[in-house]
Amino acid sequence: MRRLLVVVAACVLLAGCKVDTTLTIDVRGDGGGSVRIRVALDADAVQNAQAGGGRLEDRVRLGDLQAAGWTVSPWRRAPDGSATLSLRKDFANAGELAGVVAEINGKDGPLRGVTLERDRGLLSTDYKVKGEADLSRLTAGVANDPQVVAQLTGQRVDVGQIDQRLAQQINDAFRLRIRFVFPGGKTAQVEPKPGKKVSLATSTTQFDTTRALLLAGAVVLGALGVVVLIRGEVRRRRQHGRGRPSG
Repeated sequence: MRRLLVVVAACVLLAGCKVDTTLTIDVRGDGGGSVRIRVALDADAVQNAQAGGGRLEDRVRLGDLQAAGWTVSPWRRAPDGSATLSLRKDFANAGELAGVVAEINGKDGPLRGVTLERDRGLLSTDYKVKGEADLSRLTAGVANDPQVVAQLTGQRVDVGQIDQRLAQQINDAFRLRIRFVFPGGKTAQVEPKPGKKVSLATSTTQFDTTRALLLAGAVVLGALGVVVLIRGEVRRRRQHGRGRPSG
């Protein structure tokens, strides 16, 4: 969420702001699915982002994510002054999830090593998510953005001090919720506390009812076939015995 942290950094220039982020990983039965992000800014964060007459839509630029295939919805504003933004990108199989998460997370984001494994057995399929969420080392990534560094340096601004200040404000304001939705309706949720690191390890097993019924049907048909074969053989032998002449 390097990109989302840039959003936070742009919106928490003053204390007291609140930014809630919900990341939902929705997994289909075939291992594909979608990653959805919802960012909710309270009224103070919106006001700070628009300080000086700017617009939220212009201050928070997400063109790079759109170029990478993310669907970015327009900001939705509420009567109380708050605003929400939604992003989404699909992945075709379990192996693609790591790359999609890396696009939204970046080098400075809180997610580490998020992967999805899908293991299909005879009658069931196992889904395993690995990784961690680390809110103990959040940074705004200002020092890693050459354009921002150039602008601030040109204005004789201490980039390190700005980055440190924003990092502290991000830790105070940023709240992250991670939801997993697996086939069969099972869900799991992780809410790491500010300054803490938590594991995202989650697993579930989806029983394949259709395959089980087909297998059971095949077993029953096979058993019936054996019974019919045996009965036919017994009948043939009886008829053969009756056809022999007496001694």
